[in-house]
Amino acid sequence: MAFRLKSVAELRKELGQYDAVVQLTEVSVRDFIDNAKKHGSIKEYITEQSQKYNIRTNDVEMDLLMNRLPLQYIASVQQYAEYFFYKFKLDYEELFDFKIELGDSNDAFLEKLITKLPYNKKKLLTEVGEVHYDIIKYYKKVRNKYSHYFQISDSSIKTEFDKLLLKKEEITEKYELTNVPNDYENLNFNDFMLFTRALKYFANNLCDFIKPDDDLIIEHLKRKKFKLNLLNKETRYKTAMKMYLMHEFGIEDSNIDYIYSALVA
Repeated sequence: MAFRLKSVAELRKELGQYDAVVQLTEVSVRDFIDNAKKHGSIKEYITEQSQKYNIRTNDVEMDLLMNRLPLQYIASVQQYAEYFFYKFKLDYEELFDFKIELGDSNDAFLEKLITKLPYNKKKLLTEVGEVHYDIIKYYKKVRNKYSHYFQISDSSIKTEFDKLLLKKEEITEKYELTNVPNDYENLNFNDFMLFTRALKYFANNLCDFIKPDDDLIIEHLKRKKFKLNLLNKETRYKTAMKMYLMHEFGIEDSNIDYIYSALVA
């Protein structure tokens, strides 16, 4: 396993579960639409199914339905994203003993977080993947437009879309998805897939970039006063330390002998 903060592991778990729900929903909706078209009258088919399952519904424009569903999917992923960025900040501060002061600017949380981390921002985005970052920013704007329609101008979202569109070839290659990204009025299921994958890739790569060395782990264990009752029992302490580093951070390749020697010195 590679180094992963707990917030990243939690994000992958939550998105994995949500992806499964969305995929099943998408299959069901497409099957419903296919059956409605075969019926001959979409309106009559909807009425029949509504009566069958005792669910009251109004007429639905299929094009509108297929546009609104991706917006709802994207809005939900953005909620996961915002919670992840908040948890990542806390995890980073705890492990690295570094307080991230975001300030009170109106910039998005992610923008402030990336700026305030103690790394060169350009190098960080190059290593982590600027395309992932740009995708996350675009779909956040999409979500904001959906949730606060009249507060987000058409021109501002078009600007973000046009900027991302310049990277379409790179996106197709890295994500193995076709027909993405799309503008606000023409979103589809693959836009959701692009967003959720970008968030996972970004989180994983960010952890690869900030991976702590053994000396930082030593300082972390000292601050935690980790298992001091076992410190003089070398075998048991090393076993406990291995389990802790694996469970908390997915770390398997630390120099346990070096870390232990530093802790008992």
